[in-house]
Amino acid sequence: MVFRRGASLTTAATLGYADNADCGPTAGNGFRTRWPDDLAALQDLGITDVRFTLDWARLQPKPGVFDTDWAERFEQIVQAAEAIGVRPWACLHDGSIPKWFDNDGGFDDDETFTTWWPRWVELAADRFGDRVGGWVPFACIPAGAPAQPWIDTWGILAGGPQVVAAVDVRNQASTVDRYAGSMDLLGLVLAGDWVDEDSGGDNATADASFDAARLARCVDRWGGEIREAADAVDNALVIAGFDADHHDPDVAGEIVAEWRSVLDDAVADGVPIEVAFIEPGIAGPDSSPGLLDADRAPTPSSDAFLDN
Repeated sequence: MVFRRGASLTTAATLGYADNADCGPTAGNGFRTRWPDDLAALQDLGITDVRFTLDWARLQPKPGVFDTDWAERFEQIVQAAEAIGVRPWACLHDGSIPKWFDNDGGFDDDETFTTWWPRWVELAADRFGDRVGGWVPFACIPAGAPAQPWIDTWGILAGGPQVVAAVDVRNQASTVDRYAGSMDLLGLVLAGDWVDEDSGGDNATADASFDAARLARCVDRWGGEIREAADAVDNALVIAGFDADHHDPDVAGEIVAEWRSVLDDAVADGVPIEVAFIEPGIAGPDSSPGLLDADRAPTPSSDAFLDN
């Protein structure tokens, strides 16, 4: 038994955040014009699945407004992936939200969250539901999220392409069983201990905090988190998110190699992992090296993940 190899094409790395996003605008890595070649390059590496984001801020710049030009671009990306045998999984939120949604409180306001999120899911499902190979509605379900938005999400998407409930098992492991019966696959988001939440995402701090002892502890923790999640539900698993979170390509490759060994051991023990997504698939501004660097050259992470 083996798991499929997936790459996450996050908004931050690929397109950059939109002008009308809460944390935009930011630069991307050229994917906007290079996506046909980028998809082919990932497929050449051995990637079987891609998780890409239907960027809410671009597709719904204002309440009730749907940008058909961007919808057509995303459809072209989906069709191109399918044409080369790469399964496209659609994500509906991976970091940014439209400014208009944020101005009403965003995910921190339960009424705003419960009102607008299901409408966005329904809009995306109507346009893309018969085209995508699977859904990862949230790259990671927000901590403390009320139950209703996920109930609505499942109600809209159930019965179509497989739906992944992606949970940060380091900080939200106790919530895993909440999604039993309202998902097709349980998604696990795994993280390293060298990422200091108090650093505000400062990459130099994360790099400096890395050492072999921390990595060894993470290897043990990741294995435990995967097995505990598998025991908690009857669903198969997806590794919905993993980022080496280190800027040195060789160190990132070492981290990915250890993470890959954890997955191999879990699968050998009978844990049903369908696909594992690593991010970024292609390096973006100020990101980890990815599987392909900004110049689209394979990195040590690619070798570690894909046996190249």
